Amino acid sequence: MRLRKCYIDVNAPLAKCRRLLALVATSNEADAADGHADVLTDVLVYFHGFPDMAVHPTQDAFASRMPLKLADTWLAARGNSSAFVTFNFGGVPGSDHELRFTDKTISQEVNDAVAVCAFVKRELRAERVHVVGLSTGAIIASLLRGKQDVVDVASIAVIAGLLDLKRGIEYDFSPLQRMQFARDGACWKEFYLPTGCTTLPLNVELSLDGETKADAEVIASGETELPRKIFIRLDKPYFLECQDGTLDIEKAVTTSSAPLFLVIHGTGDQNVPFADGEALFAAAREPKTFVAIPNGNHLLSNSKHLKKAVNAILSHTTG
Repeated sequence: MRLRKCYIDVNAPLAKCRRLLALVATSNEADAADGHADVLTDVLVYFHGFPDMAVHPTQDAFASRMPLKLADTWLAARGNSSAFVTFNFGGVPGSDHELRFTDKTISQEVNDAVAVCAFVKRELRAERVHVVGLSTGAIIASLLRGKQDVVDVASIAVIAGLLDLKRGIEYDFSPLQRMQFARDGACWKEFYLPTGCTTLPLNVELSLDGETKADAEVIASGETELPRKIFIRLDKPYFLECQDGTLDIEKAVTTSSAPLFLVIHGTGDQNVPFADGEALFAAAREPKTFVAIPNGNHLLSNSKHLKKAVNAILSHTTG
């Protein structure tokens, strides 16, 4: 597998324009990103969850297990005419030069997703673009189903998705964090840096305990390696937007121009309960498929569970 980092521009007339750190993976035999293939038949684009990242900000590598496994399996199955693309949403390290983590919202992430899919169509000359989202990435992927006027995707797969965002967004925030939103207009949101990361998030306030502000210079100089877990200030608009009905997943997944829709959910998911996946599938318009992963947790940490999910995605995108 060959990896190439690149940046993708997001033009946002009503928000801050930004550049996203992305990673393009191709097989060893053909690197379409460097122009060795005229056309890519199928490209899989992965949307990471929150708070998380997909691309290591300081290494030419994936930042987490899910995109690595997806890329390996996808390229092995689809061969030289395929590619795998993932990126860090705006505000996440590597994609935080223009937009701070503090100021991020899900609607901005939807714009990021549209821009990335357009990049894949335009720059990689992909015939078909398939998207797969995990957790909050599944929310973004679901919302794309209602944006076929601005984004052209052949299929959508969601892992650990949900239908009711107003209720579901509370899964991402503890009682303490919700209290901080109410009291301070912002909360300290936990964030995990990948192993070997040598840079902190840019232009944001940080905490080590989730309650008191810490000096970024002290954090950076205190150890030979940065701490894996930090807390970043996140302003309340991220939470409020999910509560005000602006982001309507039910409307998006029932659109008449819907592409293929695959819902994957672990029955043992303690972060987003299995019933949320069932509700999303029930509301979605055909064509749709539901795959339950018995005993699977939120991240499908068991290799057998992940393999079943990846095989379902491969079947879903064939044709």
